[in-house]
Amino acid sequence: MYKYAVFDLDGTLANTLEDLANAVNYALEKNGYRTYPVEAYKQMVGSGIVNLVKKASGSEDENVIKTLKADFDYYYSKHTVDKTCQYSGGVEMLKRLQKHGVTLAVLSNKPDAFVESILGKLFPDITFAKAWGKKEGFDIKPNPASLNAMLKELNADKSQVVYVGDSNVDVFTAQNGQVGFIGCAWGFRGEQELLEAGAVNVAHTCSQLADMILA
Repeated sequence: MYKYAVFDLDGTLANTLEDLANAVNYALEKNGYRTYPVEAYKQMVGSGIVNLVKKASGSEDENVIKTLKADFDYYYSKHTVDKTCQYSGGVEMLKRLQKHGVTLAVLSNKPDAFVESILGKLFPDITFAKAWGKKEGFDIKPNPASLNAMLKELNADKSQVVYVGDSNVDVFTAQNGQVGFIGCAWGFRGEQELLEAGAVNVAHTCSQLADMILA
């Protein structure tokens, strides 16, 4: 049994895709770039907002990216949880882990300001010991610096920690941080990407995920 479970957010605990897509499309359209259907964003999200707007716009110009990110932040701050929802069984899974004494945390590449508002709306009855997004001074995942800093604050033994996520970025984060990993097949990227990245354990339902963490 793991004593600490650190979760990715987008595509793992919450289906945030439509709200993310709408925010990027708002920024793209405002600045004269082509927009994309929601499903196309499954392959773009996961590496932070700067990389997301770079991929969507195809631009590397720093001023363009700065403008697009500012427009994204403006829109997303007002529409963070319009369509965003929990995955089936997610609340029950977290409550079960809590009941068994597992310390819960969230580590996302999403800007830090948005993480707490999403968790507060979707999981008001769940206690997360830490809930971090992209913070100043830390590189985005799969760089393990933020994970290591979080675990240090939690005084966690890495042998008792599992990281849970839905993408190859999450697999690499766990590998780089030298903690356990369980993949979520229901996320944005699917089981094949997780396996190709080196995941050994992949859950297909939230109930199965809880079983694996508590095993």
